[in-house]
Amino acid sequence: MTIAPDPQAVHLIGKEVHQVARVYPLFDVAKILLAEKARCRAVFEAPEPHAPLIRGRLEESVFLTREEALRHLWNSELRNELIEEETIEVEPPTGNFQAIARCGVSGEWLGPVNFHSYQTNLRRLHRERFARMPFEVYASKVRTERGEEAVNAWLETMKQKTRWRIKGEDDEAWIDDRAEAERALGARCFDKAFEEVRTVDVSGAIPAKNLSPSLLMSLKIAGTHARNHPAILIPAVCRAVEAEHLPVFKRQGKLHTGPARPHPLPLNQMLAERPAQMVAWIRENKPAKLEGLWKSVLPEGSTAPPAEYAADLFWLLHQGHILLYTDDTLAVQEAREAGAAETGDEPKKAKKKKKKSKKAKPANEAAAAEESPAATEVETPTKTLAEIPDVEAVPVAEPAPEQELPVTATAEEPVPAEAEEEHPHPFSD
Repeated sequence: MTIAPDPQAVHLIGKEVHQVARVYPLFDVAKILLAEKARCRAVFEAPEPHAPLIRGRLEESVFLTREEALRHLWNSELRNELIEEETIEVEPPTGNFQAIARCGVSGEWLGPVNFHSYQTNLRRLHRERFARMPFEVYASKVRTERGEEAVNAWLETMKQKTRWRIKGEDDEAWIDDRAEAERALGARCFDKAFEEVRTVDVSGAIPAKNLSPSLLMSLKIAGTHARNHPAILIPAVCRAVEAEHLPVFKRQGKLHTGPARPHPLPLNQMLAERPAQMVAWIRENKPAKLEGLWKSVLPEGSTAPPAEYAADLFWLLHQGHILLYTDDTLAVQEAREAGAAETGDEPKKAKKKKKKSKKAKPANEAAAAEESPAATEVETPTKTLAEIPDVEAVPVAEPAPEQELPVTATAEEPVPAEAEEEHPHPFSD
């Protein structure tokens, strides 16, 4: 399963961003969403070859098996929408009863141990209320009470009988046995209450009783992990924010969202008096704070910014010329200088030239020719670098110290000075 942002919660955050015109880190947005279960969605998937999930049609519920779904349907309020329940007065059983069995956990009367409905009542109560407890453990907690008082208390419970009927059926369809009523509900109303799917998207605040125990455990683990590591929700938050038509951009290595995408403001940009005054103050007082801006630009004696100043700042924020962060820090989106891009390209050009320099010929070709006779058979180029026009205009990078060109001459056979003059190194000054 996965945790995803709730679209409605993201919509409310988007409205807040536009109203306050602030820039929010997506990491903080993820923490805001994870602070409440209802702000997230739980997505369960059951790909092939696993059995499909059982999703509730009448309410948000997800189960793994048909038995879990029917048990939930019978114990929930949805049962009243599908089946009628009626309690009628009946004659209590007669006989000589000496000992009455009673549930040791709930205190409910189960009847005499030799009574025909004792085992049925015992297993029904275990299935409905104590299913997580092993039946043997639950049965060992049953206690027996003797006396006329216990017998009369049990007989009072037997004076009333409950019966059930699927809604829409005739009067003759009443079912007296509870187990039979449960089977009838599953056979006739299952398709109306549930459907089989491969993917289910439910609220993160779904009640625990509406989930299978294993799915509930998966939701708890995923929710705890997401709250401990909110960054795993950022990709989903990014998609949800963009669906609300909010821009996503990077500042200082972190993803942010705000009322508008940052728009550069050149230094020579002509602005009105009030916006120009605010922009100039922010540029001169870094890091600029909103409180300091109001103190500097407002008339003396003013305690709150006038409407015209607030409107001008609001316009600058929504144009992306100024960024207002959640800590009240203001920053002007400066224009990138043209020379900065060219300067950034110089290392790439130098690296490219440096790569080509590996193919240059050795500096002392004369010495190499003396050692290797086959070197004299290699065809030499018809032009040298000195003969190429405008060679000085070509930018050539100096080789790195660790990439010095190989020298073929040995220490025992020094390179003659005449050979160096006849064949100058192509990268020499």
